[in-house]
Amino acid sequence: MLFEIGKFYRHNDGEEIAILGELETTMYGKCLVAESSRSMDLKPVGNDASCTANFHEITKKDWMKNFST
Repeated sequence: MLFEIGKFYRHNDGEEIAILGELETTMYGKCLVAESSRSMDLKPVGNDASCTANFHEITKKDWMKNFST
């Protein structure tokens, strides 16, 4: 599995991420950028099979539960 822009994933440890887009960075080069359920910061994410280990796709509805009041 590879991460896809516009999709949502949950790691086995409970962290959820939303893949927002792809960009060129100084430090990481070309990478994906993600929003995390654990941080207010955006984070760089790799896009090869080793980076997706222990993640599985979730629905947008599941992702949005992180923002319910």
